[in-house]
Amino acid sequence: MNHEKKSRRIRILVSKSTIKGVVLISFEYPPRRLSLFSDIVQNVAYQLIKNGTKVWIITFDDWRSDIDIVKKKLVINRIPYNVTDNISNYSMIINLKPNYQSALASILNKEKIDIIHFFNWQVLPLVISWESKLKQKLVYSTNSIQSTRENTPTAEGMKKIEQLSMKAFDKIIVDSKELAKSINTDYSVDGQKIVTQSFKLKKYVTNILEVYSELIGK
Repeated sequence: MNHEKKSRRIRILVSKSTIKGVVLISFEYPPRRLSLFSDIVQNVAYQLIKNGTKVWIITFDDWRSDIDIVKKKLVINRIPYNVTDNISNYSMIINLKPNYQSALASILNKEKIDIIHFFNWQVLPLVISWESKLKQKLVYSTNSIQSTRENTPTAEGMKKIEQLSMKAFDKIIVDSKELAKSINTDYSVDGQKIVTQSFKLKKYVTNILEVYSELIGK
């Protein structure tokens, strides 16, 4: 099947599926850009609303906290952060956890959500202690684990967070076979749950929507 036919097939699958609502949770969203995930989240959101799915984005911004409604089917919630002093990135993401959880709980209490997609390691803390309460399909996208990042005094704490949260996900999307193998080995995650794809390919949005469609179809 050529790329054009596959793309059309996935659009049909997703648009005709029962996906009513998706929550995308990230540490960055335009205009805040720290990595490629900022634009990935935006592009996935825009394709979903184009397909008729309502989307909520929960994200963090250095200087703003607000709720924007874009194109009627996209709600962007930039969570507040009131801690003025951080000793590390680790302490920051731990302090952000209750704000992420509060925003997510507010959505889940009011809306029909089928999939919650987490982007990169900074949002992993909010999964811990909540995994048994989340009945939606859970997806995680990352291009690293702690063993591949800079070694810091808080590295062991981050490894523990990854270890506790990884098994909660129905699918984990990574950008290399090496990373997939490391997650499988280091965190004993079932290899069948791990999807390998480059986030730099033009078709990455199509591939992510295919993951959604497969999960909802189960």
